[in-house]
Amino acid sequence: MFILRAIGKFFARIGRWIKNTAWVQPLLIVGGLFAIIFSIPYITTWVQSWFKGGSEATNYYRGHEVSLTNAQTHNSDVDKLLTYMKNENPSAEDKAKWGTKFYVAFVQEECSGCESIYKGFQVLENEFGTGEFERPVGNTDSFKLYTIFVDTKETINNEEKNLFKDFVFSTIDAELEEIYGVMQDCPYAKSKNAPSSYVSDLETLTEPNKFATPTVFLFEENGAIKTDLHVSECQFTVKGKDNQTGPYPIARTLFDCWYHQGDFQA
Repeated sequence: MFILRAIGKFFARIGRWIKNTAWVQPLLIVGGLFAIIFSIPYITTWVQSWFKGGSEATNYYRGHEVSLTNAQTHNSDVDKLLTYMKNENPSAEDKAKWGTKFYVAFVQEECSGCESIYKGFQVLENEFGTGEFERPVGNTDSFKLYTIFVDTKETINNEEKNLFKDFVFSTIDAELEEIYGVMQDCPYAKSKNAPSSYVSDLETLTEPNKFATPTVFLFEENGAIKTDLHVSECQFTVKGKDNQTGPYPIARTLFDCWYHQGDFQA
């Protein structure tokens, strides 16, 4: 009985409070409405953030991105990758980390050429080693792609800097100049299917403010074409094989490039 009386008194007190403070309720309702109204912009921003993102191409390249963070101290992951590419005697640990054969694509957001070729990379990555992308006999390598966003910027000492152009380019300018010279005589440059702009595109390697995107390097530890960065092939806006368009013809060109066959064969 004592417990029942206690419960009864509790609800009675709640009832008296509601009766005595009824005038507060309209204020609470009005205040709640204003709170909702004023929070709408924040709610909208929050909801929009669920769907925020770049294009499909940008998202694909971001999935393979090598970071430029700390480029101003030459301690970024991109610096480490490029140092590895220059190294004549890399450690076993670095080989395991980066690999002995891979593509490096220099890209940026809002780049029509980057948009046009990403699905070719995607097809080759997904189907590498199968079907028409079966490895030539004796090869066991795996597809690898690293991407560097050359439009990455950061405010340093109150000044906006482009991390690639302002800090990284100068560390490989001599090597890029060499690639420009060597690739003019490579089999692809002399191929009838190479873009007519290929040699002029190569010139963009020599100046940071003209550096083209996409620029695609094939790194090979022991490639037939020798350069200081061990870049054995270089492409820009990748043409589909046999002058066809679409993801699969572009993937076929990238596959031929990977194995130096077709238009890339000496």
